[in-house]
Amino acid sequence: MIKTFALTAALIVAAPAVASAESFKHKGVEYSYTTEEQNGEKVLRGTAYSGKVPFELRVRKKTVDGTFNNKPVSFSLTEAKKAGLIADAK
Repeated sequence: MIKTFALTAALIVAAPAVASAESFKHKGVEYSYTTEEQNGEKVLRGTAYSGKVPFELRVRKKTVDGTFNNKPVSFSLTEAKKAGLIADAK
């Protein structure tokens, strides 16, 4: 589930950095989240699986780190770009 989330999270990494509520469905799972800028980083906070699984991601220059279901996750923007999930990695 964590690997699937890492790839799915890459989809939301490309989201605008405005503090707004967003949601999308991927492989039957709905992800709801908000994005905001914090100390020059994009922070995404949300839930999956009908609000039962929390996640928080911090988008940095080359990596995305955070938690999914209170477990650490980390992946590179390059990885997400190679998978075709984001168009422009910063």
